[in-house]
Amino acid sequence: MKKIAVVAALACGALATPALAQEEEKEFEGPRVEVMVGYDRFDAGLDGFDDSSNAEDIFYGAAIGYDFQSVGLVFGVEGEIASSGNGAEETFDDGIDSATVSLEDGVNLYVGGRVGTVVGDDGLFYFKAGFAHTTLDLDATATIGGVTESESADISFSGLRLGGGYEYSFGGAFAKLEYRYTNYSDGDIKADGQSVDLDAFGDIDIERHQVVVGVGYRF
Repeated sequence: MKKIAVVAALACGALATPALAQEEEKEFEGPRVEVMVGYDRFDAGLDGFDDSSNAEDIFYGAAIGYDFQSVGLVFGVEGEIASSGNGAEETFDDGIDSATVSLEDGVNLYVGGRVGTVVGDDGLFYFKAGFAHTTLDLDATATIGGVTESESADISFSGLRLGGGYEYSFGGAFAKLEYRYTNYSDGDIKADGQSVDLDAFGDIDIERHQVVVGVGYRF
């Protein structure tokens, strides 16, 4: 009887060992923080006009998120705050009067989710989507008849962001390469306590293309 009990115990142990060995290592689960830097291109146009404008410069920001990993799939939520060096300035001077108008990128916010598939032991391909909001700071200074006056306004846009990328885990630390496309469909301009919907000026087409590199740590 004792021999039978020993054999049964060994058999159970042998069966349990592969199951333990196959337990999933969740490299991409838990809270995370990261910083990002990359390329940012801002395209703007007005329907009915052939002319369009664009600007490109460095992008920088930070993000927090939380991921869940199960059977090789990763589901996550994330939030981001960022900005860029994009901006423009124009000066008009007829020798008597002058005016300078500048436009600079302000605060960019993003909230969304992502879903991905684990590749190998430490790689992750993912797709992301969410809500994006950005502000532009508009400043104008004019000197007319020897009198100088200044005005400022905040221009805000909201829209949908889509993107995808690859992330590699080094244990707690990770690095990623990501492309994101943003289309802004709603906007308004605020000045002197008043707000005007930009649709009043026609259908404004604003898009953003970004390629960013991020490094972070997962807790």
